[in-house]
Amino acid sequence: MNRREALKGTAMILGYAITGATISSIVQSCGTGEKLSWTPKILNQEQAKILSALVDRILPRTDTPGALDVGTDEFIDKILASAFPEKIQKGFAAGLDSFNASAKSKQGKDFVKLDDLKKDEVIKDFEEKSGPLPGALWAYNFADADEFPFYRMMKELALLGYFHSEKIGTEYLAYDPIPGPFKGCIDYSEVGKAWTE
Repeated sequence: MNRREALKGTAMILGYAITGATISSIVQSCGTGEKLSWTPKILNQEQAKILSALVDRILPRTDTPGALDVGTDEFIDKILASAFPEKIQKGFAAGLDSFNASAKSKQGKDFVKLDDLKKDEVIKDFEEKSGPLPGALWAYNFADADEFPFYRMMKELALLGYFHSEKIGTEYLAYDPIPGPFKGCIDYSEVGKAWTE
């Protein structure tokens, strides 16, 4: 083998390697939604993307940060992993799959692929047909439920994660970590909005 043939062979091998990587990246980019910036503990990648798209539509970015800006989707996955038994974790994950299946049957596409107006229609439908959780989420007996209350649970956890995030609590709510001495009788105008902890 001479030098010219060796260079041609090397160029062909390099070309195949580059082509393989390029095709692989194109195939991966055809998945549903963008790549997550966090690694799910309970949900699979597709369920996590559905959750991200869902909380983003419920609490979108306006003049204040949105749910994704403060990591509400990641918070929900972490709290499922650390505070709920396996039965509820599986029920929540199945609820995400069911939510996506409903979006697909009504709108013809996965939830993450829908435009914002179509996403809002799917969410509105779930909002109307989902009854309220009886009492607090933490006292709810999931074993007695006829159907797993996925939507209400997701919404309550999304609001909990959003309003308890550091960014929202310290920059947008009236945050007073050390309230000071107790004064039993003071004028409201002196206090202002010091009602969050």
